[in-house]
Amino acid sequence: MHPLLKRILLNGTIAASLLAVLGFGLTELARMWMVAQTPARAQPGAPPVAADDMGDALGPRVPLSMAAWSVGFVVAAELFMWFVLKRRPAPPPAAQPKPAAPDPAEVLLEQLMLEAESKQALATTPSPGSSENTRA
Repeated sequence: MHPLLKRILLNGTIAASLLAVLGFGLTELARMWMVAQTPARAQPGAPPVAADDMGDALGPRVPLSMAAWSVGFVVAAELFMWFVLKRRPAPPPAAQPKPAAPDPAEVLLEQLMLEAESKQALATTPSPGSSENTRA
């Protein structure tokens, strides 16, 4: 799946669900306000006014319209960021090539150098029975 579609799907789902819940809460708040504002009877002997009719009409419309508008906004924002701002995810780094095996001639040369250095170190260190230790 294209990375842009993944971002739209994820962010659109989150925004739509949050705003649908918020729309449901606002609808319930509007219903409570309308019930509190309607008089019990407009005239004596008249049937009571049903304030619930408008609340029932608003019930599914507000959460669905808020969810739809949020998805539309997310799509527009993601397309703007993708095409205008060029905010694209960075590609994964390329795999590092394995270092080549050392050349056999180089390995032999290193071994010879180590042997030569060890022989030189043995030749330059004084032995414990040398004349410097016997003078004291």
